[in-house]
Amino acid sequence: MKHRDWLRLRFEGEKICAVLRQKGYSCQKQARRLSWWVSQAGSYSYILTYLPAPRNEWSLLPNDTHPARAKLMAIVQEALSGLKTTEVAEMTYPQSEPVADTLDANKGLKDDSHPWTIVQFLPNAKHFTIARFVNRQDAQDHLRFLQRYVPTGTFEIVFEG
Repeated sequence: MKHRDWLRLRFEGEKICAVLRQKGYSCQKQARRLSWWVSQAGSYSYILTYLPAPRNEWSLLPNDTHPARAKLMAIVQEALSGLKTTEVAEMTYPQSEPVADTLDANKGLKDDSHPWTIVQFLPNAKHFTIARFVNRQDAQDHLRFLQRYVPTGTFEIVFEG
């Protein structure tokens, strides 16, 4: 999935949750996913999520036949039909710097919001960026994983501030 599509779907999900909140539902975003926990006091809880290809539609999980799910799905469909395509097209995305100015030595994009980097040392004094992280703890966890599953590799955590 392209990042632009992910942003569009996140925008749609937030609009759906706004409509659900107006109707008295509780809606909480799941971290790093295109899904939200949806519940209402004294009713069943569902997960609102986007099902990618071949379905390409919003759905509620679990997929049961309870009347509360049918009512909730009707509200979601109503919110989606009310969401104008022009509103999604006019959505502003964060402005990025020109690509030529943000290239690092590895010919990859440099991301200033993720300064902790794991690099692999290669022969002839070369290196390769494996991953970038927001905080050092995540980088250390990933480094432990790499050292366990690639014991012959030489990896190091580097801060690129």
